[in-house]
Amino acid sequence: MVATRNVTNVSVPPSASQDRNSRRKSPTPELREVHDAGRLREFTAFDKFSDHELLRLVRAARHESKSKPWPLIHEQTPSDACYILLSGEIGVYVGRDCIATVGPGEVIGESALRRGKLRSATVTTTGPAEVLRIERDDLAGLLDEIPVLRATIEATVARHVPVVPAGARTEPEPKRSRVNASVPTDLVRRFEQAANIAGVNVAAALEDALTRWIERNSGGDHGDR
Repeated sequence: MVATRNVTNVSVPPSASQDRNSRRKSPTPELREVHDAGRLREFTAFDKFSDHELLRLVRAARHESKSKPWPLIHEQTPSDACYILLSGEIGVYVGRDCIATVGPGEVIGESALRRGKLRSATVTTTGPAEVLRIERDDLAGLLDEIPVLRATIEATVARHVPVVPAGARTEPEPKRSRVNASVPTDLVRRFEQAANIAGVNVAAALEDALTRWIERNSGGDHGDR
C-alpha cells in the first residue's frame, strides 16, 4: 500500500529581494527628502548650503513629478509659489512666444513671488520633469532661517532677464499717430473749413499747422521731419 500525503496551500512570505524591490518603488518620505537634498547638492546654485539647510529646504517643499508637459505658472495670475527644477526642462512663454528655456537646478517664479506682483510669463515643463514646489508663506520662513537661500535667489533674479509683458513689448514706432487732445468744437469746425477752402485735407492741414508751431517755438531746432 502506497502512502499518500495531503497537499495544503501555504502562503509563502515574499523573499528578501522582493521586499527590497517593493521598498525601492515606494520610498518613505524620509528617504525621499534625503534623496532630494542630495540632488540639490549636485547643482552649483546650492553648493554653499549645509546638509541641514538642504534638508530644511526639501522638507518645506512638496515634491511633484509629471510624465508629460504641464504648466507651473500662468501669465498674469497671482504668484503663490516658486519652484526648483530637479530634472527635465522648462519653457518660458510670453503670449505664444517661447523666450527662454531653463534647466535643472534653477529656481523659477521667485521674483514675482517676492515682489507680490502678477506673473509676467507662462512657465511650463516641456516633457517629463520633477520639481520642488515651495509655497509663498514657506518661502518667507525659509528666507529668514537660511541666509544663503536669500543670496541664491538674489543671484537667480540678477541672472534671469526680466520678462516684458506681451502688451508692452518694444515695437517699431508707427510712422503716423492720432493726436490725443481735446479742443473747442468751434475751433475744429473753423480749421476744417479753412482746410477745405485751401483745397487740402484736414490731416495735411493739421500736419502743416503743427510743423509751423514747432518751428516757431523750438528756437530754430526743427528736429527730424
